[in-house]
Formats: sequence, structure tokens, C-alpha cells
Amino acid sequence: MAQRTRRPLIGVTAGSSTMMSGAWSGHDAVTVNEQYVRALREAGARPVILAVQDQWSDEEIAELDGLVLTGGTDLDPSAWGEDALATDMIPDPQRDAFETALYRAARRNDVPVLGICRGLQIIVVAEGGELHRHLPVDLPAHPATGLEPTAVQAEVEVASDLALALGTHAEVTAFHHQGVRAVRGDLRIVARHASGLPLAVEAESGSSVLGVQWHPEIDGECGAALFESLLTAIHHREVSAPVGSLV
Repeated sequence: MAQRTRRPLIGVTAGSSTMMSGAWSGHDAVTVNEQYVRALREAGARPVILAVQDQWSDEEIAELDGLVLTGGTDLDPSAWGEDALATDMIPDPQRDAFETALYRAARRNDVPVLGICRGLQIIVVAEGGELHRHLPVDLPAHPATGLEPTAVQAEVEVASDLALALGTHAEVTAFHHQGVRAVRGDLRIVARHASGLPLAVEAESGSSVLGVQWHPEIDGECGAALFESLLTAIHHREVSAPVGSLV
């Protein structure tokens, strides 16, 4: 394979919001936290913003080197057969469907995936799993992480790609009031909080998938290690790709 001459292209999912002031007040905007973009650029990648208004085909997803599913609002609970609760944030079913389709296309096309907070939850639900809807009630032993970014301790499985990036113990920044309740499909839990809440999952087979229930984009060197691990997965994918016949 020829030596890479460009930065890896990483798709970064964006949400939508209504502009609140200025000449375009009341108009919809495509929104993504700048910190995701900065973290990927600092890791040596080129971010490509993926807006829910623009569907991507399998062929187009295959042109990306990696995919980052970003944080945001709660998932629509109807995706795993439950009704809305008063504690739920307003869901965005269009974004849920968009990101779920992106994740499945990435899996089909061997594109490495990093899921962050909501992105982890998209991965888990896409694989048939379920979520805790409101941790202060569902899991009172878990710290209150739904009001502001909060430092929590993650215990990482030794035999995992995550441990290669972070070691077996890490302090990370969480900001969520929902979390993983059940993991199914091709995923395994590779990090937990002492309360028992799963904090990270990886794919058992196929393309590289890592989902974390925290925000590495604001976690300094610890967070940078996760974006670098995504680029490592991309590199491994490239060097292991079959070489075409010369005849």
C-alpha cells in the first residue's frame, strides 16, 4: 500500500439547534462542539462534519477513515421499547436514526468508530442493548453527573484496546444522566465505575469500535490518548488491508 500523503478523514456527527440571536435568529443551524474538531486536528486527523440533513451512502462512508459519534441529547426510548419519562431530555429521533445508520454503515465497511457519551449510547442501542434512563434513581451509587462535567474514576479491563491507551485506571470527565444498562450484540464492557455502571465498550470482532461514557474532547492528555487510539486503529486497518493482485 502506498504511503499516506494526507491526514485521515474522520466523520464527526453534528446536531441541529435554533439560532437564538442575530440576523438569523429563529433559523436552524448545524451544531457541533468545537472541542471535538480541535481534539481530532491535534491528533493529526482532518474532521469532516456530518449533518443530519445530509444522508451518507455506504460507498461514501467507506471513503472515510474513521467515524466519531458525538455527545448530545437523550435517545428516543422507543428505540428499545420504552415510553418517555419526565426526566428525559427532548429526544431527536431524526438524529438517532441518522447516527444509527452511520454506525451500521461504518461496521459494514470496516471503518473504525469512536462513540462519545451519547455516541456510546447510540452504539449500545444499535447493537440491541438498553439504557438506564435516570441514574440518580436507577443507580443511586453513581455520582451525580447530569448537572455539570464531573470527574469520575474508570476501572479498565486489562485485556482491552482501551487499556493500551489509558492503562487500567483513569480519571475521566463525565456529563450524563443516562447510562448503559444492558450490552448485547457484538459488544463487551471494558470499563466500569465502582457503582457498576459500564463506562466503555468495545466490539468483539470486525471493525474497531470504542464507546466511552465520558468526554475525552475536554480531558487533556488523557482524552488525547483516545483520539490517538482511533488513529492507531485506522493505521492498523490500512496495513492489514489485502493487497491487490499485480497480474
